[in-house]
Amino acid sequence: MKKFFAIFSFLALIVSSNNVHASQIKVFVSEFNVVGVQNRDELKTTLPVLLSSRLNSDKVVSVGSQAEADVLVSGTYIAIGKIYSIDAMARTVAGKTITRAFVQGDTGEELIPVVGKLAEKLTAELAKVPVLTSVSKSVVVPAVPVKSDFVKPEINAVSAVKSEFIKPLDSGLNTAGNWLSKRLDGASNLMATGKTLPDGSREIFMAGERRFTYYRQGSEINLVAQTELGNGYNIISLDTVEAAEGTIEIYLTVIRNGELASQVWHVKGDKLQMVAENLPWFFRSFSLAGGSKKLYAQAMSRDADFFGDVHEAVRSGSKISFKKSIKLPTNGNIYTFNQFKTADGKIYTLVIKPDGYLIVHDQELKELWRSNDKFGGSELYFQKDDADNIRITGDKFRWIFMNMRIQVSSKGDILVGKNDGFWVMGNARSYKKGLVYNFSWNGSSLDEKWHTKETQNYMPDYYYDEARNELLMLQTVQRPGIITNGASSLSIKKVE
Repeated sequence: MKKFFAIFSFLALIVSSNNVHASQIKVFVSEFNVVGVQNRDELKTTLPVLLSSRLNSDKVVSVGSQAEADVLVSGTYIAIGKIYSIDAMARTVAGKTITRAFVQGDTGEELIPVVGKLAEKLTAELAKVPVLTSVSKSVVVPAVPVKSDFVKPEINAVSAVKSEFIKPLDSGLNTAGNWLSKRLDGASNLMATGKTLPDGSREIFMAGERRFTYYRQGSEINLVAQTELGNGYNIISLDTVEAAEGTIEIYLTVIRNGELASQVWHVKGDKLQMVAENLPWFFRSFSLAGGSKKLYAQAMSRDADFFGDVHEAVRSGSKISFKKSIKLPTNGNIYTFNQFKTADGKIYTLVIKPDGYLIVHDQELKELWRSNDKFGGSELYFQKDDADNIRITGDKFRWIFMNMRIQVSSKGDILVGKNDGFWVMGNARSYKKGLVYNFSWNGSSLDEKWHTKETQNYMPDYYYDEARNELLMLQTVQRPGIITNGASSLSIKKVE
């Protein structure tokens, strides 16, 4: 009898152990994103190993592959000065977010105990989640195969997937005329177009932090000329406008030691030639309310980053004169606004606020409508001395981030860019996907007409060439580092 009881107890223990293992949530930790440190490649792989080894309890167990997992954990490590933060997000294999957790530390501290604290937080939250069975893991809502680079809201419906392999774009369907450049050296922040040449090629200008490049784009894109500004210069805007004699003037808005020192260039043969410098103005050329493309300027003051009205501007040598002024709503500046005209001839002003929301204002600059979603998003910024507030901010500089520009076509179409990020906190920004929206005003709000597919990279700039009915999208395919300038690419989509 005792022998039988011992065997029964042993079998019960095995069954109980198997049940415990079956009830554990299997977690896979993917490679981390690391920002702000020199040994980023090492940390990208070290952090998942440290976190995985500490995500083990009676409820949670780490596994070695994504295929085995019930839950996927991704994370970001970012250092700002001497402080760093580690953020983690847990989601199901179907993509639904389960929980988020973060820890902070000092770069002088041991990293391992901090990762241990993060693991404790995640384990505690995951222990509350019901066990994901193989059935629940496998239920994924099928997506509609996208047949165009431009997604219209009314066709986003769910249908059955006819294949085990889902293609993001069916080759040859509504993609005629699309074009993608080769890899371009340097991570450019800005882009502008110039003239269309007799052979049908197009002038394209790009700029990074200090680097300014001139390309010709036909069936291929070729570098024609480039120049680099000195240390301490920061290019924050690149604009082109056609002068009276038919030449293209290139306006570089430049910050030097916190002050404006803008420049004007033009193309002479196959070379870039500077024709004016040290201009104390922000410049932008665009089609206000869908009209003809003109040059505009705004000032900076010691206390205000963008000061006073925006002016329609004319240059003569190094002298800038003004034709008329445009008053802006609060929080609007030369780079964050545009206007559109309604069928009855009224002019409304549209602004992207610093927090990313789109706001439509009437003729008296009173708010009429505000978006529910955020738009814009840029990693480009300049700094001004802010020593008076260092006790409050902890930073001797004020960081002024640029934003995506709003473009309005002659038909009243409103184009707005949007970048989504995996890290946006304070002065740390790192975006990973971009797209462009096309809106129209219905009399009470903005209606979406279409949006592009998301890029797989940060989109620092875009431009709608209305004459050619083409949308140009600049992408950062490799971020600059200590030993590399990074890389960019340009995609051109024929607008349907």
